[in-house]
Amino acid sequence: MVSPATDADNVRTLTGTGRAAVAAVLLLAGGGMYAAATKFGKKANEVTVKRPIPDVELTTAAIADVALTLESQGVIQAVTETRAAAEISGRVISVSPQWDTGGTFNAGDELLRIDDADYKAALATSEAAAAEAALAVRMEEARAAQALRDWNKLAMGKPESDLVTRGPQLAAAKARHAAALAAVNKANRDVERTVLRAPYAGRIRATLTDLGSWVAPGAPLVEFYAITEWQVSLPLSIEDYALLDATPGTRLRLSATGMEPVTATLIRISGEIDRAARTVHVIAGIKPGVTPLPALLQPGLYVRAALPGRTLKNVVRLPRLCLMLGDRAGVVSADNKVNLRPVKVVRSTKDHIFVSSGISDGERVLATVLAVTTEGMEVNPLAPAPSSPVPVAPSAPETKPVGKNS
Repeated sequence: MVSPATDADNVRTLTGTGRAAVAAVLLLAGGGMYAAATKFGKKANEVTVKRPIPDVELTTAAIADVALTLESQGVIQAVTETRAAAEISGRVISVSPQWDTGGTFNAGDELLRIDDADYKAALATSEAAAAEAALAVRMEEARAAQALRDWNKLAMGKPESDLVTRGPQLAAAKARHAAALAAVNKANRDVERTVLRAPYAGRIRATLTDLGSWVAPGAPLVEFYAITEWQVSLPLSIEDYALLDATPGTRLRLSATGMEPVTATLIRISGEIDRAARTVHVIAGIKPGVTPLPALLQPGLYVRAALPGRTLKNVVRLPRLCLMLGDRAGVVSADNKVNLRPVKVVRSTKDHIFVSSGISDGERVLATVLAVTTEGMEVNPLAPAPSSPVPVAPSAPETKPVGKNS
């Protein structure tokens, strides 16, 4: 029999043999509990986790010849624009009734008049000086003729100097007459410059002076532009310009928000490449007087243009989202497995790409952007949504005319 030991503080403890016996009992109890749990306990069900199959949209590839349409944009501008300035000084004494922003006028219309009283006085003075100079010429001609007759009476032979026959005096008189006539012409021009006349039919963009203002030579008076012909500069990237299929005279379409498309004519192509934007500008012209145009089509309007491009042979047109990194596309097989295939893109736009190789006619191409796309992954193609039937208005019941014999 195991007797407990007593320590110095009179506390009873187990001896080494006692502790071993307790450990053996605990071990046997634990083993029994494990055996019972193994025999009578329930086993956990095994669950197989399946990878989710993503739903995707597909597009069917069709090889065809595609005529490209190149897109650009620009601002309508007047072909002829003028900033008129005063050629003489004076006070503005009258302006046209159309003297305001947006006012229209015809060629030759008087737009502005400057006080011409001083210039008419200068014209009269110059005309008087010209008359006196003409009289002086006639008098010198008479003196020269008389001097030649006197020489012939008193002497023999040719005079030794033209001073005898008053040649230099006559030349000086003629020169003064010519100068006087030039002064008359200048005075006439100054009188004409007091009136600003329209050089062409146009519209006023901005008036820079008004009735009662004093203007000096070179002072700006008005800005206006011709309404007989407009143009728009359409920039094309170098890649798009290489695909342009148009020459001067080619028709193209212009459109803008709130306006029906109109037809313009290609006039010319800029002579050099824009170094900053790396673009080539195509200039198209519009003649408002030739065909009626929408009221909205005015200088300053931002328009979009569709230019004819070359035809790409045997290409597949796909939505742009079909293109993956590394110029690859996901071709879906008959068993709905994805095959990542490299493709050659010959043209890309904001919404579409044009592929010349890598995809065969009739193949299904992945048209959904997935977070991760791997080779051989399985997808679930979604059927295209059926188009909504167009409601048909019920036909009116057939009626028979009522007559005497009905």
